[in-house]
Amino acid sequence: MNKKIVIFIFLILYNFLIANDSVNHIQLTPKEDKFLKETKIKVIISDKWAPISIKNDEKEVVGIAIDFWNLIKERANINSEIKNSEDWNLLLNSIKNKENDITISTSYDKNKLSYAIFTDPYISFPIAFATLFNKRFIPDASFLENKKVAVGDNFSAYNILKEHYPKINFVIVKNTKEALELLSAGKVDAAVDILPSLAHLISVNGYYNLKIAGTSKYEVPISFMIRKDYKLLQSIINKYIAQLSQEDKNNIIKQWLVVKFDKSSQSYKYIIQISLVILILLIILFYFFKQKDLKRYNKELKKLAITDTLTELHNRRKLDELLNKIKNKKFSLILLDIDHFKEINDTYGHLEGDKVLITISKLLKENLNKNDEIGRWGGEEFLIICKNTTEKEASIISLRLKNIIENHDFKIRKITASFGVSEAKKNLDIKDILSNADIALYKAKELGRNQVVLGSSL
Repeated sequence: MNKKIVIFIFLILYNFLIANDSVNHIQLTPKEDKFLKETKIKVIISDKWAPISIKNDEKEVVGIAIDFWNLIKERANINSEIKNSEDWNLLLNSIKNKENDITISTSYDKNKLSYAIFTDPYISFPIAFATLFNKRFIPDASFLENKKVAVGDNFSAYNILKEHYPKINFVIVKNTKEALELLSAGKVDAAVDILPSLAHLISVNGYYNLKIAGTSKYEVPISFMIRKDYKLLQSIINKYIAQLSQEDKNNIIKQWLVVKFDKSSQSYKYIIQISLVILILLIILFYFFKQKDLKRYNKELKKLAITDTLTELHNRRKLDELLNKIKNKKFSLILLDIDHFKEINDTYGHLEGDKVLITISKLLKENLNKNDEIGRWGGEEFLIICKNTTEKEASIISLRLKNIIENHDFKIRKITASFGVSEAKKNLDIKDILSNADIALYKAKELGRNQVVLGSSL
C-alpha cells in the first residue's frame, strides 16, 4: 500500500481516538464529583413513545432516548437504576414526589417548573401530521383548525400546538398508537406527534391507509427532566450533552429512522460497527484510486436525493429548495391533482396507477418551457413553478395542460386533472402562495374537477 495512504489512515484513526478520549476529561466541580460518587440516580422511563422509548421483543425498553442516556451515563460514570412506567402522568407524579430522580424523554414545559428542572435538549424533531392516505397535503398546523386531531395526553406536541393553535379540536388519548387507531378508523381527521414517532408507528403497525401529510414549523426538543432539588445532576448532564458530537447523534438516530429492531438487532450490533469501520477505510482507498469515478457517483447520489424515483421529476425536497431561491422574484405556481386517482388504484391496481403518474409526468415535461420547474408534490399532486409568469399567463399554461391530459389515451380509461393557480405577491411568503394554490385546487375539485381555478378569483 502507498505510504502516504497509510499515514493518512493513521491520522484519521488517531484524531478519532483523541476526539473520543477528550469526552472523558470533562471538568466537574468538587460538589458535582461528590454528588456522583454518593448518589444512585433513580431513572423512570415510559415505553409508549416509539421510537424514542419502546419495548423490544425481549420486553426491554429501548429507543433513541435510551441510547442517549446510556451514552451520557457511561461517559459521566453515573450510578443508576432504571424502571418503566406504563402511564405518563404517573411518571410525572413520581418525579414530583421525588420517588424518582430523572426521566429521559420529554421536553421543556414551564408548567412543570414547580417540581422539575430540564437539561439542555440533546436532540429535536419537528411535529408532524398524519392523515388518511387520500387526504391532501397539510402545509401548516393552521389547516387543522376546527378539525378533530388526536394527540397524547400531556404530550409536548399537544402543549405546543394548543398554545399556538387554540382553534384545533384536540381529542386527548393515552398515546400515539391510540391516536393512529382512531385516525385509521376515520374517527378523527388527523393525529400529531413528532415525525419519527408517527413514521415508526405507521410502518410497524401496518397502517397502509395512513400517511405523513406535513410537518409544523415547531419542533419538539427532547431533554432530560430532573427533580427540582437535583441541580447538580442537571449541571453534570448539561456538560456531557454539550460534548455530544454530530457523529454521536447520527450514530444513534440512523439506527431508529432506517432500521426496524427485532430480536436479532442487538446480536449484530458489533458486527455492524466493525463493518462501518471497514467501509470507511474502503471509501478512503476508493477516493485515492477512483477519484474520478467517485465524483461521478457523488453526482448521481446527489441527483437521487432531489429526484422522485417513480416519475424522475423533482421531489418535494428539491421543490422547497427552488421555492426558497425565488421567493422574492416574480413567479406563479400551478398545483395540479389527478382526478379520482384513488378510484384508479382501487379499480385497476397500483401498477396501473403508477403508469398513469409516469405518463402524466412525461406529458408535463414535454409541454412545459425549459425555464419552468416541475416536481411531484406528493401522491398524485404535481407542482409547477412558472418563473417570470403572471397568474393569467400561468392559467393559459394550465388550460393547455388540462386539455392535453384530458385528450391523451391512457388505455385504461379517460384521465383528467384539476388545477389551482397562484401568483407570488410582494406581501405574501411562500407558504401563503402555496396555500392560495391549494385552496384554488380544492375549489376546482368542488366545482366538478377537470378545470382551472385562479387564486385571485376566490
